[in-house]
Amino acid sequence: MGMIGAKTVVAVFESMPAAEGAKATLMRAGVPEKRIAVSAHLTDDGIAAEVPGQSYENQPGQPPEESEAARWGEAVRSGACVVSVLARSDEEIDYVTQLLRRENAYRTGIRR
Repeated sequence: MGMIGAKTVVAVFESMPAAEGAKATLMRAGVPEKRIAVSAHLTDDGIAAEVPGQSYENQPGQPPEESEAARWGEAVRSGACVVSVLARSDEEIDYVTQLLRRENAYRTGIRR
């Protein structure tokens, strides 16, 4: 089902309405809906909200190379919403990233 060489552009938004707005912008720009995923607030999940203030990154013994992933996880656990877009090319990665930033994503990145 995945595309060979495809990468995922990930963006963090402050709210579900902001994330849904970004999804609508992407679709108007021609990105197929099936390649766009929007997360719900993870703090709406009782398990994710059990330990407020505790993040993977600040637990003892975590290797330094995982700190980038941990920062993403902390942004998500803070109540933010994530939009993920499967991009087919480097040009599409750049285009999608620009669109997401214009929609006020406060963090963007690429997951390979």
